[in-house]
Amino acid sequence: MKKGIEHNIRRLAVVIKDSIDAITVQDLQGNILAWNKGAEKMYGYSETEALTMNILQFVPPDKKKEAEQYFEKIASGQIIESFETQRTSKSGKILDVWLVVTCLKDDSGSIDSIATTERDITHIKNELRGKEKELQKLRSIVPICMHCKDIRDDEGFWDQVEAYISIHSNVDFSHGICPKCLKKHYPEYSKE
Repeated sequence: MKKGIEHNIRRLAVVIKDSIDAITVQDLQGNILAWNKGAEKMYGYSETEALTMNILQFVPPDKKKEAEQYFEKIASGQIIESFETQRTSKSGKILDVWLVVTCLKDDSGSIDSIATTERDITHIKNELRGKEKELQKLRSIVPICMHCKDIRDDEGFWDQVEAYISIHSNVDFSHGICPKCLKKHYPEYSKE
């Protein structure tokens, strides 16, 4: 039985070591205690470098408070749900990451360290940002009748241009007549 447990532990250690996700272990002050190959690839620091660092060194300035709060919550025994945040790589690139936090306990049941699994979702976030821009562009396309120039609203109703623009902006209209229409509709008032 003991042999089977040792075998499973070795297999699990290989999975963690070779995972493509960044897997780290930190003490409750954020000092890095373990760093896998996925973390090396994602953040650009070797295991030797990372073991001399604090995880807060990877946190962008605008996310420091968030990181400090999750350390406080963990120390008080609260469960941290997985969440999206940002980290900084060795090159200075800001990465969007999905972070899963696991509390590790000592033999007495007290939390003594934190394991994190971090997945780089930067490419997904960039794709979403691109899709959002496309949607904004599509939303700015207004269907207009090629004959009467009425505009179709979001509910499929047709409105005069003035009514549609008044509803969707802070524009007020006054009316006039352009020289081309003056000549066509009121030739007697048009000067050649």
